[in-house]
Amino acid sequence: MTRQPLPAWAAQYLNYIQVPVQEPSYEYLTRICTAHLNRIPFENISTLMNVKAYHQQKHLEQDVQKFVEQLYQHHMGGTCYVLNSSLHELLKRLGFHSRYALLGGGHAALLVRLPDEQEELYVDCGNSAPLFEPMRLESDPHQVSSYCGIEIRFSPGDEPGTYTYHRSVDGKELTEMNWTFDARIQYGFNDFQQAIAHYYKPNGLFTSSLRCQLWQLEQQRSLSLVNNVLSIRNSLGQAEKRILTNRNEIREVIDSEFNLPKLPVEKAMDVLEELGIDVFQSQ
Repeated sequence: MTRQPLPAWAAQYLNYIQVPVQEPSYEYLTRICTAHLNRIPFENISTLMNVKAYHQQKHLEQDVQKFVEQLYQHHMGGTCYVLNSSLHELLKRLGFHSRYALLGGGHAALLVRLPDEQEELYVDCGNSAPLFEPMRLESDPHQVSSYCGIEIRFSPGDEPGTYTYHRSVDGKELTEMNWTFDARIQYGFNDFQQAIAHYYKPNGLFTSSLRCQLWQLEQQRSLSLVNNVLSIRNSLGQAEKRILTNRNEIREVIDSEFNLPKLPVEKAMDVLEELGIDVFQSQ
């Protein structure tokens, strides 16, 4: 079967994460996930920039072309609804079978199948988690993904096709992130609109803080900025925290540590100030 030529946005997407076109395989999917998590940030700066528009429209469109444009123009990534829905569109163009999963009633992830396999793999590049390779929920239920002291695993539910997502940091399980989900349910992007409305509520987690996270495997570390606190975790799980005292220091960290010089972090802080939130007084 002849592969259809990739649309321009898909070619640009792959170029941005520095991955060539290959035939669908577990190894290729792993390569895409790893590159995605290392090149594209998990951030809410794009969310804050879109707050006013969302509350006018009360609807979030799935728009992979806009996502790719913002990669190049602003070094933006997003959170689960944008990151995983864009990856979903890319994977389909590359010959994978991809569909959505909804975890804990609010987190959108993907279930991806290779053309010659029946098992669906859990894929998630929208969760600031070290999911560099797909997770085999059925054939390898004890598979664990861990890096920098952060561990992700799944446990099967009482009924076939149901699972619980578990996240641990430094050996301590974050029980608030024990998300259950049913892989038997089929979702379209519009099925997430209620969860997205909750996500965009005033004073929500992603509308009342500044967040940016990126994996940097070449430097064997993870970077996480929450308001004015920069956390750097190395591959052994050792963590260093740095308190940033002004906007220039945040800008410098985004430029030199994250290497995202186009990310409009000042504009995001402006939005937070309009909402009555000072990132330097939020500890």
